Amino acid sequence: MKKQAENGRTVRGVFGRRGARVAAVGAMGAAVAVLAVTPAFAKGSATLSASPGTVKAGAVVHVTGHGDSDAIQYGKFCAEQRVGTKGAWHTVKCGPVVEVAAADAKVAASVKAAHRGVVQFRGVLYGVDGPKGGHPRADIHTAVKTVHVR
Repeated sequence: MKKQAENGRTVRGVFGRRGARVAAVGAMGAAVAVLAVTPAFAKGSATLSASPGTVKAGAVVHVTGHGDSDAIQYGKFCAEQRVGTKGAWHTVKCGPVVEVAAADAKVAASVKAAHRGVVQFRGVLYGVDGPKGGHPRADIHTAVKTVHVR
């Protein structure tokens, strides 16, 4: 049984149609806000090792690394170095282009420590356009590994 007002119209509660509409719009707005705030991160990892940590001048440093990422289809992993703690990074060697879903991108290099001081290494996972390479885009950088040369 519906309630009726004195004028014969049906009473719809405190808010009526407008209240139901406001509640629906508010619920939709809250859902959109939650989805917009929730971050969508691609998973990926990259590691690099440089050994040994201290070498004599003229000795060889072995650098190996690998990486993968959900954000790229084809990738290659490169080892980079710089002399000292500041300055530009220079590519030592890059591994082959691989389909990241099937295998990790890898690199292995041997670097001669020519001068005394500090040499730093890092790994970079690059996304490329296709299986034959193409324009590289840096996806993940590893932490810097420092080798002391005495």
